[in-house]
Amino acid sequence: MTLLKWPRRHPQTHGEEPQLLQLFNSLNDVVLLLDKQRQVQFINQYWQTITGIPVEETVGRLFSDFLHPEEIPSWSQLLNKIIPSQHETVWFRLISASGELRWCEMRIQSVNKDQLYPLSATLCDITPQVRNEEVRHASHRSLQSLVDRLPAMLYRSRNNASWSMEYVSESCELITGYSAESMLNQSQVSLGSIIHPDDATHVWEEVQQSLETFSPFDIHYRLTRADGTEVSVQDKGRGLYSKSGMVLGVEGILLLTNK
Repeated sequence: MTLLKWPRRHPQTHGEEPQLLQLFNSLNDVVLLLDKQRQVQFINQYWQTITGIPVEETVGRLFSDFLHPEEIPSWSQLLNKIIPSQHETVWFRLISASGELRWCEMRIQSVNKDQLYPLSATLCDITPQVRNEEVRHASHRSLQSLVDRLPAMLYRSRNNASWSMEYVSESCELITGYSAESMLNQSQVSLGSIIHPDDATHVWEEVQQSLETFSPFDIHYRLTRADGTEVSVQDKGRGLYSKSGMVLGVEGILLLTNK
């Protein structure tokens, strides 16, 4: 395989390989070459678009100069493990000319199959996607925090006599005296096991009737808390169904009542 001999300085300044350079500069991804010293040997104009750093100030420098300091150990590990004929894909943060962090996905591989250097790589700016994901996670954390502060127990359970919990909010302990972890998947206790024996049949029949008619349920019954005391609760919920109408489970909310 014949390797293109890019000069140390950006080829545009010398007028060399104009058509190939024009092709690279038309791409909406960064294309670069790294030499054995891990310095940037070539990089296209899209680099300046996403980082604000001019090409002429980039060529000849270590690529690690542009990474967030926390990414440098991972970058070194990546270069130490890469081998010819294989590629690696990695995410990392760049520091732009303005100091803004840019998330990028890099695909890197050797140019030649029989030797490690030079390395070629493409960079895709994924900052918008990462930010959207961070916002989504932040919103989820805020919602989860709100749910856990409610004086009520939100749950999702299987439709069995034990009402085995697949999800239960942290306020479970306020209602039942048991931690959420102890009730998940019947690890220690199930909701069915703490429903008052005189109410258990009524609860089961009411829920099954609601599931058969695809309607919500609203039931009052008694629970035995972890400390042995009895409390009255209101259970408002509905079934979860597959597209074919098969019951997948039950979800609802338990509230303490004065009954």
